[in-house]
Amino acid sequence: MWLFNLEFGRITVNIASALINKVLTLRDFQTWSVTHRHYLPAEYHALYSVIDKHCEKFHVMPSFDDLKLEIRDSATREKLYAIESVEVDADAYMLLQYLKNEYTQKEILNSLEDYIDNSVSFEDAQESVDHLHQIVLDIESKVDLEDPQESMQRIDLFEPEEELEKYVPLGLNAEYDLSTQFSPRDLVMVGGKRGAGKSVICANIAQSVFASGKSAIYFTIEMDSRNILQRCCSIATGVPFNRLRTKNLSLTEWERVAGWWASRFTGGQERLKEYRIDRDFAKFHSKLTNNCELLPTQQLDVVYEPALTLSKIRAELDKKVRPLNVGIIVVDYINQVKRSSLPSRTGGQYDWTEQIEVSKALKSMAQEYEVTVFSPYQTDASGEARFAKGILDAADAAFTLETWEHEDNCITLNCVKMRNGAMTSFTSVVDWDSLKIGPESALTPQEKSDSASKTGESISDL
Repeated sequence: MWLFNLEFGRITVNIASALINKVLTLRDFQTWSVTHRHYLPAEYHALYSVIDKHCEKFHVMPSFDDLKLEIRDSATREKLYAIESVEVDADAYMLLQYLKNEYTQKEILNSLEDYIDNSVSFEDAQESVDHLHQIVLDIESKVDLEDPQESMQRIDLFEPEEELEKYVPLGLNAEYDLSTQFSPRDLVMVGGKRGAGKSVICANIAQSVFASGKSAIYFTIEMDSRNILQRCCSIATGVPFNRLRTKNLSLTEWERVAGWWASRFTGGQERLKEYRIDRDFAKFHSKLTNNCELLPTQQLDVVYEPALTLSKIRAELDKKVRPLNVGIIVVDYINQVKRSSLPSRTGGQYDWTEQIEVSKALKSMAQEYEVTVFSPYQTDASGEARFAKGILDAADAAFTLETWEHEDNCITLNCVKMRNGAMTSFTSVVDWDSLKIGPESALTPQEKSDSASKTGESISDL
């Protein structure tokens, strides 16, 4: 084994020398820009630092002659001369891929060895799975898994039609949706104080995507799966939420609820016809769940996990995104998500660095899975993000909620960040009985007051 590792190490050193020779000879800045220091053996780190410093200062790749003048350390200069003498007949990007693959394999083996030595004997099944997912997250943070972006010569000006079809509206305001839809690589966030309606917003967006024919994956931390489905049902049918929860419904309302529930299953319409004969919802529900399957690519998939971690989110997305035709990933809510189930070395999920890392991870997931991610965050009395203002850095769009008084029946989403469009805010009507938001626009109480003062009408007439 020792001889094998020694020989393998020599191969890696030769590849590293060949890579540096090639990028310096060709002044290949594109390949160098995705070459990380830790991909290279330790003996190349000093030379890497010199090259990187030159690139940062002059914004071009150095030549061998440039480096000979800049390097003061004799050992590093000798390494450069040795690299210059190497004969290379290989593509620089291919050499980089070899080094990256070899580094990744070593990291996996080292992480697994450490895990077996220190954790495997006392962790339960869930902790073991979480630990393995955490190893994956840690390695992914060190290795570029995506290919570099297209060159300026070959890049298309417009996105292909299949990409444009993945764009999703919020579904909260028809007028706003006409002008603004979100990319399948966007992280969209909405901030609000406790009880401001963040989860109501999430349920409305999930139901809107489901109604459009796509799937929504909804991660919930504080409310269980049944509660989320009841909210979505109430929003879709217009049946008051409180009466839906207690099954205190009229005949017409039972019909609407049964119709919505049947729409989630293949063969649901046939079962709905049977329901209309005896009006026994329990029997109808039993036949659906026991004899019918959920729609293959149009689902409201609710994942209830009080101790939600990034590894749990990723595990669910790995299984479900591609087969379910997912249009939105909802994480309710970001302040409660932990980076890992392992003990934190800092302040845990309420530490600002932890929350920023979670935000960046959700943005990365949107890009990797090519699905829009939506997540609320808590704000303080001033309207700023609690614990960590930096959680908005990774967001492509962010709003804050203004809910007004209950009797005003409206909610305002004030845009505080928009990376690829105008910072437009909107106000939608709200039916607080059914929890449905929009799609009609509404006047805020202040706008009603201003309009009434101009026309001489009372506010109630508007």
